Formats: sequence, structure tokens, C-alpha cells
Amino acid sequence: MRELEPIPNDATQQADKVEYLLDARPLCQGEPFILTDAAHPRQILKHGSHFLVLDQSAYIPMCNTLGYGYYRFDTRHLSQWELYLNDAAMSLLSSDVEQGYAGSFLYTNPQVDALPQQKITARRSVVLDDVLQERLSLENYGPDLDIELKIKFYSDFADMFEVRGLNLPRRGERMLPVAGADGRKIFLAYRGLDGMLLETIIEISGMKPYSITDGTAVFRLRLPRREPQSIDFTICTRWDHRAVKEPSYNGTVNGATKISLAQKSADAKYHDWISKGAVVESNDEFLNMAINRGFRDLYILRQPTPLGWGLGAGVPWYCAVFGRDSLITAWQMLSVYPEIAREVLEVLAAYQGTREDEYKEESAGKIMHEIRFGELSRTGTIPHCPYYGTVDATPLWLVLLGDYIKWTGDLDFAQNLWPAAKAALDWMDRACLEGGGYLCYQRLTDKGLDNQGWKDSGDSIMHADGRLASPPIAVCEAQGYLYAARLRTAELAETLGNISLAERLRQEAHDLKINFEKDFWMENEHFVALALDGERRRTEVISSNPGHLLWTGILDNEKANAVASRLMSHEMHSGWGIRTLSSNMVSFNPLSYHNGTVWPHDNAVIGMGMRAIGRLEYLKRLLNDLIEVSKNSPDFRLPEVFCGFERLESEKPIDYPVSCSPQAWAAGSVFQLLQACINLQADARNQILRIIDPALPDWLNLLIVRNMRVGKATLDLAVHNQNGSTYCQVLRKSGPIRVIIECH
Repeated sequence: MRELEPIPNDATQQADKVEYLLDARPLCQGEPFILTDAAHPRQILKHGSHFLVLDQSAYIPMCNTLGYGYYRFDTRHLSQWELYLNDAAMSLLSSDVEQGYAGSFLYTNPQVDALPQQKITARRSVVLDDVLQERLSLENYGPDLDIELKIKFYSDFADMFEVRGLNLPRRGERMLPVAGADGRKIFLAYRGLDGMLLETIIEISGMKPYSITDGTAVFRLRLPRREPQSIDFTICTRWDHRAVKEPSYNGTVNGATKISLAQKSADAKYHDWISKGAVVESNDEFLNMAINRGFRDLYILRQPTPLGWGLGAGVPWYCAVFGRDSLITAWQMLSVYPEIAREVLEVLAAYQGTREDEYKEESAGKIMHEIRFGELSRTGTIPHCPYYGTVDATPLWLVLLGDYIKWTGDLDFAQNLWPAAKAALDWMDRACLEGGGYLCYQRLTDKGLDNQGWKDSGDSIMHADGRLASPPIAVCEAQGYLYAARLRTAELAETLGNISLAERLRQEAHDLKINFEKDFWMENEHFVALALDGERRRTEVISSNPGHLLWTGILDNEKANAVASRLMSHEMHSGWGIRTLSSNMVSFNPLSYHNGTVWPHDNAVIGMGMRAIGRLEYLKRLLNDLIEVSKNSPDFRLPEVFCGFERLESEKPIDYPVSCSPQAWAAGSVFQLLQACINLQADARNQILRIIDPALPDWLNLLIVRNMRVGKATLDLAVHNQNGSTYCQVLRKSGPIRVIIECH
């Protein structure tokens, strides 16, 4: 291995003066990429724009395309981080990443030459708090030993789309690694096709390496019996000489280690965030674990952008702000953490379309689909800067705005966003004019998405015989969102004094409802068609999409109840939840991303609709389904999606091969179903909270929500379930609020 050339001491202190040489060797030093979509365990840590994806041994294996790595936004800054003792990989004994931003991993040694097995333990403590801090502590339980420890590192600086399998005709320039003059720093770098210099800086303290080559740091040390020794690593990223600022806990304070100070800082940030929301607890231990997991996942999935904070959709593939995902998640959390909705509304308004751009599918007033900050986005190789190919984010933005005002009564905020709301309405009007009264989509370039509803895989919209629908396509749920958006915005317009607009929107909603039932209702199936194709033919398949209509009110009561019953039938309900597609359909596949799997958020949105039409037993069944799924998931975390096999075929849900975990709208699903069970109806402007016919499942006897905010008031609420009857009790209230509990 080539020894790294040192750089001058002054440049070590001012890292922007590092002089790099071009690394002309093949990427991954000629080793082949692993190309597979098989399911692989992942251990995840995330904070802000950085996230760490580890394999089942808590390492980052060399040359992987499975998502393992240390990332900043969409760039992989470490593509290898592995630990070897006397040239042998250590065996993982236990791991804990429950906090979401910090983890610990305990290893022991295998039998290696003269070193007996299980004589040495290695404990890795990792904290992700703007920068990555890691402490490696070694302890020997046998006779005094001389050992050689190797840390193998590598950085391919791959864009996430490249990690996901996009083959690039050319890349930027990887630089040869450089070592600091004191032998304690390693600089890895890459200059992108746009000229931006990306760097990964590894700083070593506590023990100086014996040597540093361009892929390995070697430590030779003597381990006396029961005398632990530690090595500390600080890993930070820098883009064009601008580093993420390291928190001010360098060195030690009153004997505290850097890792302990990082842990304390990260804990304090989480507790500050969680204290601003409601506290939800119950008598059921598994539900409490799912609630705690959901809060922690939503905290770590908060995602910064230059124009504000949003939510990353899911780790590892979708760690970026998405319009639809962020909006639905924020909507799910309104009753317990309305600040999420405020952030999401603001950041999506900041990126709202302002012009016509076919490549990005941007249009004035349109809410974006997805924004990326990697090299491919910066160079325009992909249109995600941001990309606007979504049919439903704009009406969902208006729905969230209307519901947020109901919970907060913040008319100043509504006034500030009213220009964005009017622009969104204008876009919907233009889109409906082009779509014959409906919101339709058709991709405008070959870089765009074929399907632009929530089921956005290329094969997700089909006819009963399996033929794919031809564009432009009007998916049914987008029309329901459009209907709800017009009614929500009419109410807000009236509140802000725009009576004529409110009347117009209500009339448009009325007309849409009449036309929708005529065009989408399949009388022979007593169900709603998935979509209309480009020739206005119904795609007559039975899917979960019509379940999203139930809360909107676009269906009359008889049709809504027919849809609800079909969704809970054997062909749609797997025993773990409602499938995306009926098992009787030609295109059904329990392993297909959108054509037979089960999605927690899909079930939660449908659950809200079950409450809206009074199908309480179905609502409680769906809550029970998701809690059963969380019981069988690592850390009680609901996955993005799981396979749609019958529950009788397996003792636990079967993992989907490339599911994201954590996933934002999966994390919010339990909160949405609990809100539906209590049936909270906020009217902050009139200082009223209504609770109408609360209903808890039989296994849940007590649910307490503390510090719930409605307008400027807060309250604590207890929901009791005794002998099949549910009743509510206000434990405390502060501020102007009147709680009306109605039980019929």
C-alpha cells in the first residue's frame, strides 16, 4: 500500500489549503460492484443532512451498492469503514441504535493464530451530531497481548442515484488521500463535474496510528489484562471548503470525553424538540414502544434545505424532502406536533413552482415532488433541483394548510402563505382545464416519472387485463384530494374575507363530486376505478387507492360504505393490513412495490376515512394490524412497506426487499390512527375542541395525551375504555379552550 504523503502543519490547521493529486485508479480499485436488490439488514443513524447506514455487522463494506455508507445529503462520503484485529474481522455480539442519532456496538475476536477466541472485546460508541464522533474501546480478558488493529476506509463520493444503480458515462475526479503532518488526520476528496470539491476529513485522537496508507490506518498496541484502551475518530464533511461546524465540545471538560459530550449535546437537542410536542402514553407496552419509535424516527428524519426544514421521506434511498410524503406525514401529526406542519408548509411554499420548465415538470403554483443536492442534481443530469412531477402534492398542500389553521388558529401565518395558496389554486385550475375537469399527469421528459400519484412505480396503474394505462392518467385519489382542497381553501378564504372565492370553490367541489361518481364508479363492482386513462376509460381494477377517498367526502355514504367493505374483504386485507391491490387481480403480486404489498401509511389514511364514515370496527382493526406489525419489526419500527402474503402463511410480516426504514409516513401512521380513534375535531379560531364518539380497540384501556395544543391553549386528555364503552376526561387545560365531548 502507498504511504500517504504528509501535508504541511499549517495546512493541517487550515484544511482548505490541502493540495490533492488526481487518483487515476479505477473506482473501488477495480473490485466489482455488488449489484443485488435482495433484502439486507441495515442499522441506521441520522441527524440533519447526514446519515449513516451500516450493515448487519455495523460496518460499511467495501464497494457496496446496497446503500451502506456515511452520507451528506445525496453524497456518500464514506463507502468503507471496517475493523480488523490481527487481519481478522471481529464478531458482532450486540448492537443498539434505538436513539436514532447514537449507537453502540460490542464485538469480540475470533480464533486467530496464537490469539484465542473471545479474549478481547471492542466497543464502538457512535454519535451523529452535525459531525460523526466514534470511540473505539478495546479490553483484554486474557494474558497481556500485542495486537495489530486496522481500520479500513474508502470514499467513492457516489451520488445516491449512482448507489441505486444509475450507470454514469463519466464521473468527476477522485483525489489521492492525503495525511496530516502529525499523522492524525486523513483527507479524502473528489472534484465533481460541476467543479465542486467534496471532502471527507478523518481526525484520530487518543492513540496515534502506526501507519496510514491510502485505505488503512494501522494501530499496533499492547493490551494489558483488564486495562481498556481507546481511540477516538471525528469524521466531518466539507463542500467547497465549507465544513459543517463541529459543536464546541472539543477535548475534555471536567474529565468528560469528546464522545460523551457529543452524546450529551445530541440528547439535549432531541429532548428540546420532543418537549415542544404532545406526550402520548397508554396502558399497552407495545403501543408505547411504537409511539416512542415514531417520535424518534420523525426527529431524525427532519431534513434541512437552504430554504427551510422539511422531512426526509426515508432512509437510505429517499433521504430528501418530498412534497407528498412530507405533507401526509405532517397531516398525520397535526394533533400531537403541529410545528412539523408549519415547517413543511413553509419549505414547500419556498420551493413552489414559478415558471414553466418541461425538464423539471415545473409549473407556476405547483408544489414540488422531490429535491436533491447531489452532483447529478447540481449538473442537471437528473431534474431533481427540484423536480415537480407529482399530481397530488399541490392539493395536499392546501389540505394541510386548511387543517393546520384549524388546529392553530394562526391567521397571520395563513395571510403570509395566502399568495402561495392562490398560486396553488391557479395551477389546479389550469391542470383541470387541460385534464377535462380532473388532475391528470403525463411525464414530459424521459427523466421523469411515468406515474405521478403516490403509487409512482412504472407498472402501478393498469387495466384489469394487466395492460398498463396510457397517459394522461387521472388517478382516483388525486381527485379526492382536489375535492378536499377546494373545500378546505373555501373555508380559509371565507375566514380571510374572500367570500366570492369561497363560493366559487364550493361550487367547483360540488360539480367535481357529481362528475367523479359518474366517471369513476364501477357499478358492476360497487367500487371506484383506480384511474381514467388517456382515452377516459376506467382502469377497472380493485386497489387501495379508493380508500383515500373516504375521508375527503367525495363519495356519497352508500358508495363510501361499499368501498370500505370491499377493502376489508379477504381479497384486499392480508391479515396484516390492506393490500395495495386485490389478490384477485391479474397484476397482483405480494412482492410488487405497489401491486400487492401493504403500506402502513396507506392503511392509516384509509383508517381516517373509516372514522369519517363511521366504520369504527374497521378503524380499530387497522390500528391493531399496525401494532402487530410493529411488534414483529426491529425496534418496533413500522417499515415503509412489507409483502402482501396472507397472514396464515407466516408468523410475522414478510419484509419487502428494499424497503426504507425508517420512513416518515410510516412513523406517523400510528399517530393518525390514534387521532381517528379519539376523533379530535379542532376549531382553534373559535377556541373549541370537539371529541365525537371516541372509540378505542378492546385491548387498549387507557390512552393519555398531555400538552396537546389547540390554538394558544394546551390540555391533557385521558381516554378510557371500559366494558366496550369509551369515554374522555379532560385532566388539565390552560388557556382559552372549550372541550365538547359528544357520544351518541
